Amino acid sequence: MKNHFFKKAAFTVAATAATVVLGNEITSADTYTLQEGDSFFSVAQKYNMDAYELAALNGKEITSLILPGQTLTVNSPAAPADTSQTQAPAAAPAEAAPAEDGNTYPVGQCTWGVKEVASWAGDWWGNGGDWAASAAAQGYSVGNTPAVGSIICWTDGGYGHVAYVTAVGEDGRIQVLESNYKDQQWLDNYRGWFDPNNSGTPGTVSYIYAN
Repeated sequence: MKNHFFKKAAFTVAATAATVVLGNEITSADTYTLQEGDSFFSVAQKYNMDAYELAALNGKEITSLILPGQTLTVNSPAAPADTSQTQAPAAAPAEAAPAEDGNTYPVGQCTWGVKEVASWAGDWWGNGGDWAASAAAQGYSVGNTPAVGSIICWTDGGYGHVAYVTAVGEDGRIQVLESNYKDQQWLDNYRGWFDPNNSGTPGTVSYIYAN
């Protein structure tokens, strides 16, 4: 069965003269109208913001469900960089290494992405395909029913894959935040609504639930 994924539409910004207080700093802000497939991470990337700060700025958690048509308050777009001067050649990308913020998984991998939003996940659960067994061994409940806030695992006998469930539909379809989906090594909602058992991601599906 061929899968159809939501394509992100071009975003629109309603230029409003809003003023936002962040801590003790006052900054001008605009509003952004959410499109299909948007997440806090994708919107934050467009505005050079931190996704967690963006969520807090709008009175939400990073795992809160946001829907197309809603508006988010965002920082005003940064001024274009001055490219009139000669720039030094870009350095070669460094090999992925564990993050220094308490996340023990290699940056950009699916395991790293889930740990970013589910801090309760274990630090040394192995590859995505190992997570269900590792979690069960540590006393976490593992089952076959999707739930918001659970971790979905695809166990295929190899590296496998994991993602964080952000929404569950009555028809069994889900939405997730994930990293390293089709080699895209940042955390985002890439698929919109999809059937986890017929998604093109190989492996047996199970879910880890927070204790």
